[in-house]
Amino acid sequence: MTSRRDLAEDRTSAADDTVGAAVRERLARPIDEAAGLPNEAYWDPAFLSLENQRLFARTWVVAGYLHDLPRPGDCRPVTVADTPLILVHGGDGEIRAFHNACRHRGSQLIAKPSSDRQRIVCPYHAWTYGLDGTLLARPHFDGPDKHREGDPDRPELDLVSVRCSVWFDLIFVNLSGDAPPLEEHLRPMTEKMGDYDLSVLRHAGKLEFEVEANWKLALENFIENYHVFAVHPKLTQFAPIRTRGAGDFDGHCLSNHYTFPEAEAGRGAGLPHFPDLGEEAASRGLWFLMFPTLGVEFWPDQFAVFRVVPVAPDRTREQIDIYLIGEAATSETHAEARQAVFDMWRELNHEDLGILGRLQAGRRSPSFTGGVYSAFWEPCSLHFARLVAEGVR
Repeated sequence: MTSRRDLAEDRTSAADDTVGAAVRERLARPIDEAAGLPNEAYWDPAFLSLENQRLFARTWVVAGYLHDLPRPGDCRPVTVADTPLILVHGGDGEIRAFHNACRHRGSQLIAKPSSDRQRIVCPYHAWTYGLDGTLLARPHFDGPDKHREGDPDRPELDLVSVRCSVWFDLIFVNLSGDAPPLEEHLRPMTEKMGDYDLSVLRHAGKLEFEVEANWKLALENFIENYHVFAVHPKLTQFAPIRTRGAGDFDGHCLSNHYTFPEAEAGRGAGLPHFPDLGEEAASRGLWFLMFPTLGVEFWPDQFAVFRVVPVAPDRTREQIDIYLIGEAATSETHAEARQAVFDMWRELNHEDLGILGRLQAGRRSPSFTGGVYSAFWEPCSLHFARLVAEGVR
């Protein structure tokens, strides 16, 4: 009889074959001869499982935001790489991450965000943990009214911690625990950020989208400029195709930018700008993709964090968090100009949603075998595919 483990290993083996030697060879070709990832990489559940195990778990992934855990005692359940976690603002001010499973019988500990917690109590048998993950109590463990407190000699009974680090407002986790330091991971981006002073930013709100497409399609679309003239008419009028380029990559960091002739509402006009911006940055949109799932975009008057969360092979959740300068994030004086920013992002992403759905549908056609790349526009797109192939090996 075939066991469940055998079936899981068979599925993993089949997903491995998706990026076998032949696929890696065609990805390694010069761009005018290369082809992209095979269709299965976009709709096979086994391939997404492989990405969770080998790609997302081995690097830094954004799990949440400081603005969602502003005070000690705040807790928030999240999922990273199909793994349930808890983000905790401890009484000592530290942000920590733990696996969201009781050490006793594995119950989910926290199901929804909560505030003002002094401890974490399992809903099943009331095992109790401190906000630092330490086991504090095991009620009735040895019989009626025979309670046990925590056991410092058995640290394996404490909650299992996950490596966690913070940059700006973003909380990152690394499930495997062996990625390079977060500062090193982000350096290819932070060294190119130039004149933007993040300390002046305040969170203004967020937008969420359900995308009926694979997570990779959402990010391939984010990084490239080629589709803009055909999909985004207002954006093309604002910054014509002649103002755009192909972008660059530095390892796992992909970047792109364009200049615009004149600011408009939602794009650089009506709100305070970053202080001390140089002339070039005052008329530029600059964005980065930190592989695998984080995008950020700078404008003279705003900073946007674009995050994708794979939900299923053909479904992705996008979240865009908008940060503005100082009181522009909340004041009534700037309400109309602030709304223009959110309207711009909402319209832009709704234009993308339809085409992403079509891209996903096309990946079911056996006639599509990885496509071709524009040598001018799509070096970053090819590099992204190579990063995926390498990440799941």
